[in-house]
Amino acid sequence: MSRIRGIEAKLIKIQKDRLPDLDSRSNKYVEIKKKNEESFEYKSDVENDQITDLLLKLPKLTKIFDVHKKIGEGTFSSVYLGSLKQHAALPDVQKRWFAIKHLVPTAHPARIEHELRCLRDMGGKDNVIGVELCLRNLDTIVFVMPYIPHRKFSEYLGDMDAEEVRQYMYALLVALRHVHSFGVIHRDVKPSNFLYDRENRRYLLVDFGLAQRASSEPPPAALEAPRKRPRELDECTNDAKRMALDLSLGARGAAAAPVAPRRPFLPKVQIPKHNIPKVNPGACGCAGAGGVCTACAARPAARAPRAGTQGFRPPEVLLKSPRQGTRVDTWAAGVVLASLLTARYPFFRAADDVSALAELADLLGTEPLRRAAHALGRRIVTSSRRRGLCLRKLAARLRGPAPPPAPPPAPPPCAHCRLPAPHCLCRDDARPADAIDAAATVAGFPDAAFALAAKLLEPLPAERYSAQRALDHPFLAAPAPRSGE
Repeated sequence: MSRIRGIEAKLIKIQKDRLPDLDSRSNKYVEIKKKNEESFEYKSDVENDQITDLLLKLPKLTKIFDVHKKIGEGTFSSVYLGSLKQHAALPDVQKRWFAIKHLVPTAHPARIEHELRCLRDMGGKDNVIGVELCLRNLDTIVFVMPYIPHRKFSEYLGDMDAEEVRQYMYALLVALRHVHSFGVIHRDVKPSNFLYDRENRRYLLVDFGLAQRASSEPPPAALEAPRKRPRELDECTNDAKRMALDLSLGARGAAAAPVAPRRPFLPKVQIPKHNIPKVNPGACGCAGAGGVCTACAARPAARAPRAGTQGFRPPEVLLKSPRQGTRVDTWAAGVVLASLLTARYPFFRAADDVSALAELADLLGTEPLRRAAHALGRRIVTSSRRRGLCLRKLAARLRGPAPPPAPPPAPPPCAHCRLPAPHCLCRDDARPADAIDAAATVAGFPDAAFALAAKLLEPLPAERYSAQRALDHPFLAAPAPRSGE
């Protein structure tokens, strides 16, 4: 009996010793929950303040629409969900919903005008979003566009079968074909800009804020990203800045004091073009080396459009080639298709252009990338050669179960990566990447889907498929439902 009482006493002591830990965990849980609720409330308060501020700056908007919540935000705009005021008494399912895009006040007027023209001229058909209304008051501008319910790309990426992927890519390329027929490059094709209403099979290509005319020349300065001011423009005294502010405000009765002169600065030495030696790539001192010689350093910096989202930029954009056309968008469509086939998003994760080129070299191989760079008037120097990966093997590895252990005797390893045959992802030299085996399927997808991805991810723009040619590909040639069906 005494022994049992002793055991009970020990158990009670152990429980008492654990009580502080349990209490501390409980308190920590309550603290984290409270913190999350506070952050959510803070976020809601911030969004409500932004909506209130927008309605105060644009009184016409509040007379027509009820603005409910923010549904998107980017570098140049914020998007809100709105409905007609006259439909306020109707249930939500009967209301007509709109996406209200508020452009940042610092956006250049030429860029805003170009986006509005794109929406007006091209929108409303072939899965391209249109514009219903444009409102402006001083520097506050909003575009009112149709809204379709949609979910994040990552939520349904792994659930799409071959037929749904075919319909998705067909709708995307139909939209790109329509945009390209106007001689316009979208330049920001990605899943978040291609809205997909999965329940009703509706699609919308949105956000033409970075769109530009397809031309071999760089875009005008008015449509380029803002650059930093030269140092000499900022070298004025505080008195001069204050005087400029007073003049901009139009202060009444203020005497126009003389503006203080700028401090002198030394002009930059400009090297005449005729003094820059012509460099032959075969005879240049830095040709084939990981360095830059004096003659090449004296060349003017490359200037080319670079708008777009990292991970969806083709080689011609990463290499700053001025020869950019509509194939910029079909490359991005190829990246989207690769994500759908491998169930991995984002497919490329590089943080800068050099890392992005390294990722392309791993996937496509260094030699195809070098040939594309040479055709674009650029040169790529790598420390090692990459053979490239087979997208079919990669999709099978990422989507399928882990490969079984190799039965004895083990097959010979790959001569290039030294991995056993079931684990090798190297390209197959005996078969081109765009070849189609009509009877083969990989990870539940027909072989033609991988052949189309290979043609869309062609590094050389001249050999890359256009939107029209991609629509004629066997993977997409089957009849597909029309927009809105």
